Amino acid sequence: MRKLFLLIVLMASIVGCSLEGSSNSSAEIEKEEPIQEEINEETPPPQKSKSEYVPNPQVTDDRTLLSVGETFRDEKGYAMLKSYKKLDRKFSTGPIELVVKDLKIIEYQPDYSLIDFFHSYTHEEKFTFVKIFIEIENKSDEVLNFAPVAQMEMDNSEKKTWEDDIYLEELNGKIRPGEKKAGNIGVIVENPDINSIKITTSKVFNQSESEIFKEQIVNIHF
Repeated sequence: MRKLFLLIVLMASIVGCSLEGSSNSSAEIEKEEPIQEEINEETPPPQKSKSEYVPNPQVTDDRTLLSVGETFRDEKGYAMLKSYKKLDRKFSTGPIELVVKDLKIIEYQPDYSLIDFFHSYTHEEKFTFVKIFIEIENKSDEVLNFAPVAQMEMDNSEKKTWEDDIYLEELNGKIRPGEKKAGNIGVIVENPDINSIKITTSKVFNQSESEIFKEQIVNIHF
């Protein structure tokens, strides 16, 4: 009988400890959950910065090239800076705000894996291109159609259009109300001896394809 009594007491103690541990765990969970919910509510999901660099699939990263003669190599190729102009100049083409951030002339030798892509622009394995980094913003309340660089004309009379762009970063076309776009436009040139460039934007069109503002001309001197 005494052994049975001791066994019952022992089992009761074990059950009691288990219940107490379970109760403590529940209490701890109940205390932690509101804290976690509070963090989730107050901490917004991570967002990409508007200035965050997005690698181009066919042209090497030139962000570190800021002085003439500097070079950079990555898996896409080898680049050397021939000319550089920091601008940050703002222009308005009707409801479109255009900011020309900088302009570079770069000598470029793409990696062999990209030769086929560039053959639609040139058959040279090493070439020079003019690159402009721009930002545009639609200040209106309607969808518009716009090309920030419809044509480039160099002072040596060489001309290029938006169809010659090697970056293909989709800066042309529709831009929604309040939308901002930023990126590069670059064209291969035959004569790299350039002192100035005249950039002509497209006209601004609405969704009905009606012209609402004329083109803008931007002159840049190195």
